Amino acid sequence: MRDPRLRHALALLAAAQLTVVLAACTGGPGSAGPTGSATSSAPSGSPGGTSGGTPGGGGTAFAPGVSPLGAKWDKSRLNAFGPYLESLRGTTTFTELVWCDIEKQQGQRNWRQIDDLAKTAQQHGISLDIKIRVGACWATGGQAQFVRGTRNKTESAMPTDLGQYRSFVRDVVDRYKAMGVHTYAVENEVNSQSFWSGTPQQLTSLTEAAASEIRSADPSAKVADAGMSSTSYGYGIADQLLSQGKGDAAVQAWNTYYAKRIGTRGEQIPQVGSVDQLRSVLASDQGRRNLAYLSVAASLAQRGVTDIRQVHFYEPWNAATLLTGYLASHTPAGHPIEAWEVGSFWKNANGTEQERTDDMTRTVALLLAGGISRVIWLPLATSADNSGSTTGQEVRYGLLDPDGTIRPSGVTMRDLVVASRGARVSPVARGALQGVAFTSGSRSTLVLWSTGGDQHVRVGDGATAGLTGTAAAPVSSGTVTVGSSPVIVTTRQPLASVLASA
Repeated sequence: MRDPRLRHALALLAAAQLTVVLAACTGGPGSAGPTGSATSSAPSGSPGGTSGGTPGGGGTAFAPGVSPLGAKWDKSRLNAFGPYLESLRGTTTFTELVWCDIEKQQGQRNWRQIDDLAKTAQQHGISLDIKIRVGACWATGGQAQFVRGTRNKTESAMPTDLGQYRSFVRDVVDRYKAMGVHTYAVENEVNSQSFWSGTPQQLTSLTEAAASEIRSADPSAKVADAGMSSTSYGYGIADQLLSQGKGDAAVQAWNTYYAKRIGTRGEQIPQVGSVDQLRSVLASDQGRRNLAYLSVAASLAQRGVTDIRQVHFYEPWNAATLLTGYLASHTPAGHPIEAWEVGSFWKNANGTEQERTDDMTRTVALLLAGGISRVIWLPLATSADNSGSTTGQEVRYGLLDPDGTIRPSGVTMRDLVVASRGARVSPVARGALQGVAFTSGSRSTLVLWSTGGDQHVRVGDGATAGLTGTAAAPVSSGTVTVGSSPVIVTTRQPLASVLASA
């Protein structure tokens, strides 16, 4: 368990950050700063091996060729995606490996699908992380209660024989370490009954068993937790603020975090108008489950069972700092936090391409600036029929069209990958100026926007700048005007002098 004085200090830090963000949401100036861990596990299949820790002066340094970004892609459309994936060399993706799918009949395993994906990732210089899930089948002694989607995904249950599970996990690691896989998560979004039917204690036991086998089979491997669903964190944020006696801030944080979710899940995520109503929602069955599994994730990190805290985030970009502030006070100092699933949930899906590109850019920038050491966008491309959407709208926004055509957001992600390879990632928070900077040698690429009117930033001669999704152009005056839409600036001026000019 962490020193209580350190835990208290982190809690005060997070509270201060939450207050700043809430002020920004109501029109006042806000600032974002580093809030989480800074050490990152670099893509093992990419050039450069592992990344460094936090260098002096803040920020995270990555090895040559390694980017903290990535995207979740579907191998079935590789012909369409292949050219774009080449531009993502040095990034990370992930896949799920389900025991009950690999071994539908005991003793008969089919690894082909995961093998093909791992080989494809290697060909494109992309690191593959694997989420190991149990599923529901003979190995769990029961039938699935929840079957989802066209792939018939099911919840996981506790294996009837933990020894058999240990053997399977070891076989997974033995097989895929030779294909460049060195990071594994244990289960996925267990706060949902449709993903996990066991108890918090059973999940703890399962994670301990898996972590032991993973490290034994591959001493260089890293173990991530299950990753709670994006919707779980609003409960944690609100609960923390209530425990600090900040009822009004808790209500406002809830409504900010779930601005695009309210009404989409009935009583689970309502608009909250009072502290009493908020307490009632947190005390619901789903509320108690969310808080219980958030506590499990924190405990696994504190006890060193896991090496990485895995995070999922699909909420509005201006809720990102609420998330990083919460994580700062619920994760041990120095424990890496990686966002394996990041996207944009938008029920009405009526934003313009520019709006959605700007939202993607701000989300990624704020997560990196807030100490998240890995950000993987999901999905790379929407499906042709928007499967998963009951309205036919693109609820989760892709970087590419279904046929592989690059959208403005895809152009921006590609530019950020190039800028971030081997770079030091540093937060930008100076008055109304927000964003993140990628510094490599004498060159810095900054993603900047303003929360309080136009800001004029001196970037020096030879700099280039452009709005997201567009080609950068030379800055003739040596000064860039930054407004509410993100601007991407590349300069050879020292980063400190650029920010001092704002």
